[in-house]
Amino acid sequence: SSLNLRALIESVGLSRLVSDITFLAPPRFEISGSAKLGEGRPRWQAIGHAALDRFAYKGIPFLSANAEFSWDGERTMVRDIHVRHKSGELVGRLLDAPNDFRIDLASTIDANALRSLAPADTREFVNDWDWPHASNVQLSIRGPSAAAATWKGDGTLQLQRGRFRTIGFNSASASVHFGNGAVTYENFRVARDEGVATGTFVYDFAHHETRLSNVVSGLRPTEAIYWIDPKLVKVVTPYKFQKPPTITTSGVYQFRGGKNTRLEVNVDSSGGMDYVFLGKTLPFDRINAKLLLTDDRLQISELNGAIFSGTVRGSADLSLAKNDQRYRAAMMVDHVDFPKLTDLYFKYKTATGLMNGRYEWTGIGSDARAMNGKGEVEVRNGDVFAIPLFGPLSDILNKIMPGVGYRVARKGNMSFTIKDGVIRTSDFHVDGGTFGMVGEGNAHFLDDKIDFDVRIDASGAGAVLTPLYKFFEYKAEGSLKKPDWHPKIF
Repeated sequence: SSLNLRALIESVGLSRLVSDITFLAPPRFEISGSAKLGEGRPRWQAIGHAALDRFAYKGIPFLSANAEFSWDGERTMVRDIHVRHKSGELVGRLLDAPNDFRIDLASTIDANALRSLAPADTREFVNDWDWPHASNVQLSIRGPSAAAATWKGDGTLQLQRGRFRTIGFNSASASVHFGNGAVTYENFRVARDEGVATGTFVYDFAHHETRLSNVVSGLRPTEAIYWIDPKLVKVVTPYKFQKPPTITTSGVYQFRGGKNTRLEVNVDSSGGMDYVFLGKTLPFDRINAKLLLTDDRLQISELNGAIFSGTVRGSADLSLAKNDQRYRAAMMVDHVDFPKLTDLYFKYKTATGLMNGRYEWTGIGSDARAMNGKGEVEVRNGDVFAIPLFGPLSDILNKIMPGVGYRVARKGNMSFTIKDGVIRTSDFHVDGGTFGMVGEGNAHFLDDKIDFDVRIDASGAGAVLTPLYKFFEYKAEGSLKKPDWHPKIF
């Protein structure tokens, strides 16, 4: 037929079928049927075949389409649908009846080309995707009407190389369910060069939230976090993993101002992690922890790791609120290699020693002067006198009793507080066997100043000098890096 197809369809009340179609070439169709006219509503019966060479649907150009159809005035059935696009093909069938709408389809058409078909309330989410390569989509859609907002559906999704929120992936697959304002990607699998991520992911655009269930990721955290929300990058950036850790996540993340975020995250890294603390990079050999992300808050618990041949345990509570960088943290270390730690922070090397300690503190962002805390530290079998701060005392002790000044201390310990960039202690003690040291004072580690008093503490053979201890009291003043030690009595 060479009839005006649009006018014909509109004349029988089916204008909605062609309202979004632009014919770029004359369509061809075959139709046969009957109509029963008389009293009441006319009754129609029609079957036929339609073929379109070039056309556009909602502005999307297609090469061709053909289908078989039937219509009885109330119900429309279209089967053997074949739609060709320059990037692939769509096949399917459709039923539109009172209170019953169905579509079954399979498509290999480039998903980028079909963006404009997404419902308005999902457009922002759809635009975050980029599929430059072929995709394979199968969907079964059901609903009470042809209005997309009423639809529910199930299907499968297979994507080749693409990007989501600018972060690339090599492939992605999932079982898809949608309806009631949400899209569920069940049992998804996303592959990248460094690993894979699996789990279930729900994008609920009606409630402005993302729900994750048992999402297990072996991907780089600083990139994978973009897929949840780019704003969370600042949360993971300080933690530099040597290789991607295993991260397991479940919970709800809300956006657009939602206040019910609650994500539970388990981190397990056997490949090591670097973290900057007091201006130095601490190299953890392994680390694992539990994280709880709520609205404007991150809590870290059950942190366990290995560093410098020892162990570390800790916890933290950090504010993520705008203009609020306050945090609270605690850390305990056991059997840490003392030479490695002192080489990192004091730039000197010694051969022996193990350190234990604990530290609890509060702070504001990276402002070291705002740190306020207290703790204890103990060193066993370490060359404490070789620390540059106490170096001159080694020579003094050695003159009192040759060889003593360079002995390994059996034990050194102190409690301390930190506030306004100043370390304060009142019970510094080093047990060197025959001789030791006790002291108190302040170390201004941010301003490179020191005010510290020590005295020789004799025991054993050195106890005969106890009445003269006043002559063995020393004071350190001036620069913390190069202190001026002199006898206090003078």
